[in-house]
Amino acid sequence: MVKNRAYSVAKLAIMFATIFVAMMLDRAISFLGTSLAAVVLLVTLSFCFLENKWTTAVMSGLFFGLASFLKEFILPSPNLGAVFPVQYWLLITIPPRLLMTTVAFAVYRLMQKLCANCKPRKRQIVSIAVASLCGLITNTFGFLTMLELSRTLYQVQTYGVFVLIYGLLARNILPEYIISIIGVPLVVLGVRRGLKIGIEGLPRQNEDV
Repeated sequence: MVKNRAYSVAKLAIMFATIFVAMMLDRAISFLGTSLAAVVLLVTLSFCFLENKWTTAVMSGLFFGLASFLKEFILPSPNLGAVFPVQYWLLITIPPRLLMTTVAFAVYRLMQKLCANCKPRKRQIVSIAVASLCGLITNTFGFLTMLELSRTLYQVQTYGVFVLIYGLLARNILPEYIISIIGVPLVVLGVRRGLKIGIEGLPRQNEDV
């Protein structure tokens, strides 16, 4: 029992560390003039589907949100940090990411049922790709909703900053979406194979032969 608990804690710690490093890598790349979140989205969504478990999916979104929040203390972004106090960062960073992985995993499970007659590998690729797209859309709209809510609550009048944020989102959405939709299924299936947890992310005895 203690061994299993220690394993679970270590696994969650590795997940958070990997997501945090991916986010800092995106932030470092942004200094080169490309403000994308492609790496952290790829990593977070890959963790979301990796074990085919609700707990893993929800925790991946929570860790993404926490990493976003902590990043503002280390390398504050000129948009959020210049406008909102710390309490509003929590509102903007965590709920949209939790909702992203929750919706993504729900769509993944639904697609598994809709594609039940497909071959296992094809079913996984299609399900993960569609679920990733739904998760990304949820994250985008969730972030914008929380941003507008925070602006209303804090009565922000600096509209120029928000025009900049919306412009960056519009410019970055397409490459971020393409990278995740194509990359996440490949990463998930590759890691599942490497970890020998099966193509479905479940114990092999529970999978299709």
